[in-house]
Amino acid sequence: MDNTLYVSDLDGTLLNKEERVSPFTARVINRLVEQGVRFTYATARSRHSAEIVTQGLNKRLPVIVYNGAFIRQGGGQVLVKQCLSPAQCGKAREIFERWGLSPLVYTMLGGTERVLWRRDRETPGVARYISNRQGDPRLLAASDDSMLYDGKIFYFTCIGEREALAPAWEEFQRAEGVRALLQEEIYRPGEYWLEVMAQGATKAHAAQLLRERLGCSRMVAFGDGLNDLPLFEAAQVKCAVANAVPELKESASQIIPSNQEDGVAKWLLAHTAPALALGERAGEFHLRLYQPGDLEGMIQLFYETVHSVNLRDYTEEEAAAWVASPESVDRNAWSASFSSHYTLIAEKDGVLLGFGDMDDTGYLDRLYVHKDFQGRGVASAIVQGLEGYAWGLGASSVSVHASRTARPFFENLGYKVQKAQRVLRRGVELENFAMERKLSL
Repeated sequence: MDNTLYVSDLDGTLLNKEERVSPFTARVINRLVEQGVRFTYATARSRHSAEIVTQGLNKRLPVIVYNGAFIRQGGGQVLVKQCLSPAQCGKAREIFERWGLSPLVYTMLGGTERVLWRRDRETPGVARYISNRQGDPRLLAASDDSMLYDGKIFYFTCIGEREALAPAWEEFQRAEGVRALLQEEIYRPGEYWLEVMAQGATKAHAAQLLRERLGCSRMVAFGDGLNDLPLFEAAQVKCAVANAVPELKESASQIIPSNQEDGVAKWLLAHTAPALALGERAGEFHLRLYQPGDLEGMIQLFYETVHSVNLRDYTEEEAAAWVASPESVDRNAWSASFSSHYTLIAEKDGVLLGFGDMDDTGYLDRLYVHKDFQGRGVASAIVQGLEGYAWGLGASSVSVHASRTARPFFENLGYKVQKAQRVLRRGVELENFAMERKLSL
């Protein structure tokens, strides 16, 4: 597997609007991790909260929580932590008191992680936060401010309206050794969170430390919010989901499908497929997701492949019935099909080398490779990605109607012929083979 660390934000990126990892994303990422892909997440959430919303996701690598204040092993062991100094905590307390704010205080008391707050000074946002976490062993109501600011503090959060939080946020911008974020809660428009942590507590810093610890040569980051900007600066490839804020999209190297469309998982399937399929032979080309602008090139490749490669197994009359000319292809039908299917493009230096697509039943619809790039692993890489998609769907098998030319290729991958069949095209019968490969889910 290539030596890359993949780091994803959670809320608005890996999580859907129900604040969960979808079954599709969980199945895809778990399978990729089992195959050696190095994937983890970086979130503003605590380990406790992140564990709840990522149920079903295997976590072999350490995870980054509290916006980088902690790096934790899956079992809870703290590998790295960035606490605020007593002087920084004192300065934060001054600012909060000056602006009439009472924060949630994340601290270590006697080696145990706690979340302290003043019950008598709850804002509606803090009250909602507490009520949604009944049974959380970290919660401990403070009787006074001396207790509120006790322990080794690593994080502060205030929840409220922007107008109430903005003055304190502006003052924190001038405070030495701390960093503050003021962001709208993506699940509750109009509610804002002011988060304060040590200057070095960033997703970027934590991800860099983790990358070095793992010996990875590069990093790919996925995000949607302002707090992902530092992470993007540290990454070699920066993927913003389609629902990301404009500022993050501007800094991104790629825009991928939204969190509701399982964008991270679909991108990972494409990006990792060549290395998983070809091993050390990978690197001559890459896979990416289909874009509408690819259509004309795909049609031309389809026509040229049929009228060159497939002529080994079909007559010229049969090839002409298959596709008479590029102009004969129904562009509206193909465009709608590619957009609704999971469609992968193989590319090298901007040149289209091949494509393949699959519907939501696990049926592999089309697979074509450039006539001058046959036998170079393109088809194997595309099928690797498409089979991963079927795995994510929970399909029990992958089916395909293979041409005479493609039949040996699919047989080498373990597909079995179910039956030979003949289809009528432009008055000419063409033979193909219904084939299937079982997936061991």
